[in-house]
Amino acid sequence: MSLRDSVRRFTSLVALAALALGIYWSVRLAWADCLFRTDTETCVHEALRLLPGSAEYHARLAAILEGSGEQGADSELRAAVERNPHLASAWVELGLRAENAGDLGGGEACLLRAARIDRTYSTLSTLANFYFRHGQRDKFWPVVRRALAIGDVEAYDPAPLFRLCWKLTQDPDTILNRAIPDSGPVQSRYLHFLVRENLAPAAEPVTERVVALSGDHDLGAVFEYCDRRIAAGDVERAIHAWNALCWRTLHAYKALKPDAGISLTNADFSVEPLQHGFDWRMPTLDGVSVERGGLPLRFWITLDGHEPEICQLLEQVLPLVPGRKYRLRFRYQTDGLAAQSGVRWRLMDVASPAEFTTDAADLSSEQEIQAAIRFAAPAQTPLVRLVLAYRRAPGTVRIEGRVSVSDLALEFDR
Repeated sequence: MSLRDSVRRFTSLVALAALALGIYWSVRLAWADCLFRTDTETCVHEALRLLPGSAEYHARLAAILEGSGEQGADSELRAAVERNPHLASAWVELGLRAENAGDLGGGEACLLRAARIDRTYSTLSTLANFYFRHGQRDKFWPVVRRALAIGDVEAYDPAPLFRLCWKLTQDPDTILNRAIPDSGPVQSRYLHFLVRENLAPAAEPVTERVVALSGDHDLGAVFEYCDRRIAAGDVERAIHAWNALCWRTLHAYKALKPDAGISLTNADFSVEPLQHGFDWRMPTLDGVSVERGGLPLRFWITLDGHEPEICQLLEQVLPLVPGRKYRLRFRYQTDGLAAQSGVRWRLMDVASPAEFTTDAADLSSEQEIQAAIRFAAPAQTPLVRLVLAYRRAPGTVRIEGRVSVSDLALEFDR
C-alpha cells in the first residue's frame, strides 16, 4: 500500500470517528433534553448525569427539590451559577433564599448581581421589593425608577410597584419626583392607577405631565381622569384637564371658560363626539339610532317605536356659573312627531336623576325652525347635564319618527 493510500485511509477513519462521535453526542443531547422536558426529579437527575455542565438543568432541579420540600436546592442553584454566571434567574432565587435565611447582605448581593445581568422589569422589581421589605428607602427609589423606565410599558403591569410607593410614603410629590420617570407612557399608566385608586389630589400634576409628554395614544388616561372628576362634581379639576386636552390634541374645540360664557362644547357638531369629558354623549339604546350629517352638520335621531319609555338621546355636561341665567338657542326639525312628542331639552343633575326648571317644550315641527329655552343655573351646582330626552306622554303610545338638532349656542340671558 502506497503512502498516499495510507494517508487517505487514515483520513477516512478519522472522519468516520468524528462522525460517530458527533452522532453519539447528538443522540446524548437529544436524550438528555427529552429527559429534562419530562420534568420529574428522576429524569432531570438523569439528564444532569448525561450533561453535568448544563446550568439550566441544575436550576430546574433546584426548583423541583424546592417544590417537593427536599434538601439540595441551594447546592443546585450554586452549581447553576458556577456553570453559567449570567443565569440571572438563579441569582434571584439564591438572593431570595438568603433573605429567607436571614442573610440580608448575601441576599442583596445576589439580587444586585441578577440586576446587573438582567435589566428587565421583573428582576428590577424583585430588587425593589427587597428594599421595600427592609425599609431601605434610599435604595428603593432609584431601583423603582429604573424598573419603570423599561421601554415597553405594555409588557408588564406597573401597578404593584405604584402600590409599593404609596405604602412607603403618602407624599405624592416624593413618588412623582423620585419614582416616576419622565416618560409619557409611564406617566399615563401612573395616571390610570391614581384615577382607579381614587387618589385624585395626586393626579393633577401627573395629568399635566401626561399632556406634555405623551403621544395622542397615551391620552386615554386624561380622558378617564376628566370623566371621573366630572362624576365627582370636581368642576375645577375637570375643566383644567379638558382644557389641557384641547390645547394638546383637541384643536377643533374651544377651551371652556364658564365665567366668560363659554360652557358649551362642539355646539355645531363639527367634530364627531368623543363621548368623553365635556363633549356630547349618545347612549346606546334599543330602538334609537343617531346619525350625524347634512349641511350644516346636525344630528338626526330616529325612534322606531321600540325605544324605552324614558330615555336620554343626546347629552352634554355643562360647567355653569351658579345662579346665572342662560339661554340655549338651537335649530330643529321633526318628522312624524305629534305635538306631544315627549322629546324636549332637559336640565339634569350630574350625579342623580334630579331635574332643574326650564321653559322647554316638546319638539314638534315639520319645518326646520329656530327655538330657544331659558333657565337659571342651580345656585349650588356648577355642573349640570343638558339632555335631549324622550318621555312617553301619558295616554300616548311610544313615538315613531325622528328629530334633527343643529346650530346650538349657549349664552348668558339678561
